[in-house]
Amino acid sequence: MQLCSRCGGDRVVYHRVYSNERLCRACFIETFERRVVRTIGRYNMLRRDDRIAVAVSGGKDSLALLHVLWKIEKRFPEARLFAVTVDEGIEDYREEAVRYAVEYANKLGVDVYVVSFRQLYGFDLQEVMETSEYRGLGLQACSVCGVLRRKAINYAAKQLGATVIATAHTLDDIVQTYFMNILRGDLKRVEIGLRREEDGAIPRVTPFRLTPEREVVFYAYLMKIPFQASVCPNASQAMRDPIRKFLMEYDEKYPGSLYAALKSFEKILPAQDKEFTQRRCRVCGEPSSKEICRGCELLTFIQRGAVCGGMS
Repeated sequence: MQLCSRCGGDRVVYHRVYSNERLCRACFIETFERRVVRTIGRYNMLRRDDRIAVAVSGGKDSLALLHVLWKIEKRFPEARLFAVTVDEGIEDYREEAVRYAVEYANKLGVDVYVVSFRQLYGFDLQEVMETSEYRGLGLQACSVCGVLRRKAINYAAKQLGATVIATAHTLDDIVQTYFMNILRGDLKRVEIGLRREEDGAIPRVTPFRLTPEREVVFYAYLMKIPFQASVCPNASQAMRDPIRKFLMEYDEKYPGSLYAALKSFEKILPAQDKEFTQRRCRVCGEPSSKEICRGCELLTFIQRGAVCGGMS
């Protein structure tokens, strides 16, 4: 029986290939949580008195993040933690996810705020997908859903008086997004998931920025965190999916590749960032690279279709 390479006192449950560590349960949990703390400190993501809105979908990543931040927040009594969940109206899927999010937040004693597309926009995602207006956009469901989810989370965070939004994007997610931006000819000049203070906008942070997704999954398993295991029925249509598969396979063959890619992006982007000036959407006032943000563009188009009889 192999023993833990850190403490030498218990059997190995996880092999961290890129560092060649063989870890027991206790050492895996300790190193996982310590990395999150170090990530927050390294990038100055959170402050001692923040009001943190955690975006919780009901899946493994977001519930694991809520659990870790709940443990960290105990050491900072001036901080406050909330859970924010968005119900997009995806049939036979979202109801279960919302239930997991609410039940686990309640178990931790964390206040949870649920906001829906119907409440904010007057329609469900499912309704939009069935209209000719949606088909005319030429977009996948995830492209519409992601933009409107972001607006919904911002709305909920403002209602709660949050000073920062924490999302559960992992190392895999961050690198995938950078690659997607390159392939679309849109390598944004701001780093993803790092705190940026702007008037009227709540900054977003990603405490799992340096944590591989597979380790988040294993942490959730070890901590017995109940989460929705089924995949969104629209996920296979996402532009991200082929990039996710490629990077996952590449990192499995060449461990540490995702870290190397992130390090390269971080070297490139700060120099560009000095030239970046963020504008504000003239409709909602949120930061935008254009006069009207993508979310407001989509809402205008969809709601115009509803007025014209596109949705019942």
